[in-house]
Amino acid sequence: MKKVIFLLSLIFLMAFMPSCSSLGEKVLARMDGISDRPEWASLSKTTFTKEGKIMVVGYAEVQADAQIGAAMKLSDNNARFEISRRITNDMGFIFQNLKEGVLDGGDLSRFYGMEISKTLSSDTVTEKRYWEKVETFDSYGEKIYKLRLYSLVSIKESSLRKAIARANAKQSEISPELKKEITDHLQSEIRKLQGS
Repeated sequence: MKKVIFLLSLIFLMAFMPSCSSLGEKVLARMDGISDRPEWASLSKTTFTKEGKIMVVGYAEVQADAQIGAAMKLSDNNARFEISRRITNDMGFIFQNLKEGVLDGGDLSRFYGMEISKTLSSDTVTEKRYWEKVETFDSYGEKIYKLRLYSLVSIKESSLRKAIARANAKQSEISPELKKEITDHLQSEIRKLQGS
């Protein structure tokens, strides 16, 4: 009996494997009927600089029947959040070994993240958008349909630098040395983006 079950399992596996190997994604429709995905709409490089601006690619994936306008806003917001998240993480990195940062329980990191985020909400620009409808497969091999959305959002490097200076000016409890270290570190991060 065990041999029969083993043989049946083997036959089923052999019959199922070719169909699994043929599973792939297919793009059914693209925004404005274009023939290819734009080069910038990629998750391989989501942050770069161009012409004095920090450019960030946002991404969202939703069910194919979702409203494109609402899903695009989600993609836009994901890009804006990425800039804010990086700044907050950078602040946490600076403060983690400093007396001011250890004693405040992370409040300084959050403060800078929120201050910079205020600037982001008014100074970021959605440069480009793209969506595509895709036929893909779930974990059971069943066809499903998704809408993939990409947003290219920018903020001027000068706006980001001004936001850092404003945040430093509002934070009177920390030393001038620490303010300088914060500014220097964030300037260094902006320069790293220029090189990427």
